Amino acid sequence: MQRMLLIALALTLVAGGALAETITIDCVGTVEYNQFNSGTFGDVNSGDAVLATFTVDSDNFIDSTNYGVRSYPIDMSSYQLTIGSVGPVALVDPQPNDATVYFVLRNADPVADGFFLAGEPEWDNTNAMLDAPGTIDPYLGFHWAVGYEGYTLDSLDILDAAGTYDYTGLTSFYTAIQDAWADPMGLEYVTITISGGTVATDESSWGNLKALYR
Repeated sequence: MQRMLLIALALTLVAGGALAETITIDCVGTVEYNQFNSGTFGDVNSGDAVLATFTVDSDNFIDSTNYGVRSYPIDMSSYQLTIGSVGPVALVDPQPNDATVYFVLRNADPVADGFFLAGEPEWDNTNAMLDAPGTIDPYLGFHWAVGYEGYTLDSLDILDAAGTYDYTGLTSFYTAIQDAWADPMGLEYVTITISGGTVATDESSWGNLKALYR
């Protein structure tokens, strides 16, 4: 009987398709300008490397009924933002108004592809709020939205989207540290990488990144 149950379980897993995977997203950029003179980012300089890294579950998502987007809730505890010598800075948890932060894929929406990080599904109107005090808002926001030509992604499945995305096919980006409606720190987009595994915290890896983009 036990053997039959194990066989039945194995068949169920096969029939159900691939198991969920922990997916790591690395957002890489550089600092274009910094107007902070004090606070968390007061020591950041133009040209400093930017790395925001976090994970999502490939099986946990919300499909939009209105647009060509799929929203993956991020693991709040996995989020790390490092800018130059500052960080890692986490997301404030819980987010204001108990918002959920999503990593969102766009495919044929309606003719464009891309990625963005936001405090709501479907739209990038709200930010992932950092555990860093703002002057206007209680917290500073991390805004990361990137647009690509419509042939860039084949689907909304994050497993299919694995890879590194740079300036090839890029149509737009809006990347910044925001304080309410203001952008006191402008960020230049470099890449997004989507891969399996967990968030890397190797100091030598961050050192290599800083050497490349500083």
